[in-house]
Amino acid sequence: MSTLTDHTYCRSCGTDLPDDTDVCPECGVNVRTDDVGTPTAYCRTCGEEIKAAAEICPHCGVRQRSPPGSATADLSAFVAENRAIVAAAASFFLPGLGQLVNEEVGKGIVVFVAFLAATFSLVVLVGFLAVPVVWAYGVYDAYVTGKRLQEEYRATY
Repeated sequence: MSTLTDHTYCRSCGTDLPDDTDVCPECGVNVRTDDVGTPTAYCRTCGEEIKAAAEICPHCGVRQRSPPGSATADLSAFVAENRAIVAAAASFFLPGLGQLVNEEVGKGIVVFVAFLAATFSLVVLVGFLAVPVVWAYGVYDAYVTGKRLQEEYRATY
């Protein structure tokens, strides 16, 4: 009985690879996972078009995502799959933080500054209305935006 393979083929681009290869040098896709990712994306460093599932950019060699099974990858996947709840909870504890979870830095700063202003306006009694309104808006906006991003993530992966 003989072994037929000393090589593996990339499921994404078909390149002949040695058995010990984890990432295809042609397309950057991790050949040890089942997801070959037919949609394309762009490298976050060089801007070249690559496969969305590429772990490493084949053009510049920069890692695009954490390796599967790492704590960072697991946490990133958890946040992406539950973004609405995570963002709302973050804004619940600190208005504006949920917007940062949703990668809306400008909006997060505005919500946080508005919350600070409303808090300082407690001195003149206006804050008793303004603080809960700004807080509720921060939680609501973080949840709605997170829900949209969560659905986009699920549609992609």
